[in-house]
Amino acid sequence: MCKRGFTLIELMTSVAIMLVAIVAACMMLIEGERFTRNAEEIINSNEGSRVAGEFIVNALRIAGMGAGAGVWINNAGTPRLISPIFGTDNISTEGSTDDIWMLIPDRRTLQDNNCQPGSGAAVSIVATGTGALNVSCSQSLLPAIGPTPAMLLVTSFNGPAVLLTRPVATTASDGTVVGVIGHNQAAVPGFPPRPFQVGDLVVGLSAVRFFVHQDATGSHLYREVGTLSGASPPSWVANGVTRMLVQRNIEDLQLAYGTDPTNANLPDQYVYSNGFPDAAGLPLRAVRVTVVATHDRLMRKADTTIILTSQPLSIENHAVAAPMDALRRSVYSRRVELPNLNAGSL
Repeated sequence: MCKRGFTLIELMTSVAIMLVAIVAACMMLIEGERFTRNAEEIINSNEGSRVAGEFIVNALRIAGMGAGAGVWINNAGTPRLISPIFGTDNISTEGSTDDIWMLIPDRRTLQDNNCQPGSGAAVSIVATGTGALNVSCSQSLLPAIGPTPAMLLVTSFNGPAVLLTRPVATTASDGTVVGVIGHNQAAVPGFPPRPFQVGDLVVGLSAVRFFVHQDATGSHLYREVGTLSGASPPSWVANGVTRMLVQRNIEDLQLAYGTDPTNANLPDQYVYSNGFPDAAGLPLRAVRVTVVATHDRLMRKADTTIILTSQPLSIENHAVAAPMDALRRSVYSRRVELPNLNAGSL
């Protein structure tokens, strides 16, 4: 019996079919890798905008507690009433984005006050006056604020609050004796405009600012925590600022402030503006937060060339004229009601 092998034509045909199959498989793998990579970048930008936006939204929900009628600060020896939430529009030094400032109480303020060090609970005023604070307990309050400079807010919840800086317990109290807390404004004549009253609450407070900053690593959202000066507009006390990176690859932050000119408490009648002055004025009822996020790597085609299909977005009053690039943008937008600034919520 004669044994017959493959002919040259059969071998060439088999090799050709195999090469076609290999090339097809490679193209599928490359396309799959490109699709996966681009999908990851889309997910990153979506998550980046959501995380950054929610971080600001969560802070706004607790901002201004006890200061719905404004906050008295010491402006070079003169009392000045400011809003607990305000912001700057179109900061040219940071790429024409916005920033927002807010006064945020210690999250432990309303827990039970057992006068334990570091509990953070609010304490009450036990003697009327305008100088140092006479409080039921200083031990639970001051350790919760942290090292100086720090701030205290004295509030009755039915009128303007008072902002005090650099508190020091001159007479420590564990609840058995009256505690005395000194502060920078203790000797300022005429401050505060309304003397502290028995029953006023004293809470620990932080001044928080959110903003977008551009540097060699890109454009990112930052959060600063510090102490406000009495300047107009208020600014940070230089040695009291701590900066934290909130979210990378945030290209734009835009904020619109909803005021209630008629004080009707009807959201459909709010009037929105870009930028809100620090001076207390029209009742602030809501803030619209809009964040634009990008991602780390450029979007690419299967042949590794970039996809020039996206360009910076124009949002709120910030019009952007820029060429197409390969960065996908994700937008987070949320309107936040400000319950602490609405007297009807008390």
